Amino acid sequence: MSITGSSSPVLRDGLIELRPYTRADEEFFVALFQDPEVVRYVGDGLETEAADRELFHRVFTRVYPTNKFAVWAVVAGGLLIGHAELKPSPRDDIEGWELVYAIQRSHWRRGYGRAVAALVTRYGFDTLRLRAVFATVDTENTPSLALLESLGFVRIEETVDGGRRTGILVAHASDRLRPRAPMLEQET
Repeated sequence: MSITGSSSPVLRDGLIELRPYTRADEEFFVALFQDPEVVRYVGDGLETEAADRELFHRVFTRVYPTNKFAVWAVVAGGLLIGHAELKPSPRDDIEGWELVYAIQRSHWRRGYGRAVAALVTRYGFDTLRLRAVFATVDTENTPSLALLESLGFVRIEETVDGGRRTGILVAHASDRLRPRAPMLEQET
C-alpha cells in the first residue's frame, strides 16, 4: 500500500499538531536526535550529528517527494516538541504500518506521547484504512509500553537483537480498544 496525495497531512487534536517538517526545522530535529535520553530506545540510538542531518535531508529528498510515508514535526503551544512517523513495516511477517515517535525530554510526562500515538494511529485507521498499526518498543522502555497498551496495543512478540529485547505491539482497526483520540482537523 502506498499513500496517495500528501503523505504527511496536518493533523490536530486539542493538545498537539502534527505537520510536515520545513527546512527551518533542521536544528530542532538534530538537537532532538542528539539527546541521548530521547534516542535511548529509538532505532540504533545516538548517531553522529552528521548522520542526523543526513536523515533530516532524506525526508525532503526521498520521503516527501514520493509520498512514501508520513513524517511529522510535533508542535504543542506553537513550539516544536517532537517527531512522529507512520511507515510501512520492514518485515513481511508483521501486518500493518509502524508508529514511531520521539518527544523532547523537557516535554515528557505531559501527555504528548499519548496524544501523538493516538492521533497517528487514528490517521492510520481512519484515513489510510490500515487494518493494523504496530510499534516496536525496547522492553526496558516501560513508559512507552504502558502508554501503547493503555491505547489498546497488544504485545504479540518479543525478540532479542544485539542484546536488546524488543516487544512488538499491535493495534487492530477492528478492536474495540483502538485509540479514540479525536482528529479535529486534517489538512492536505
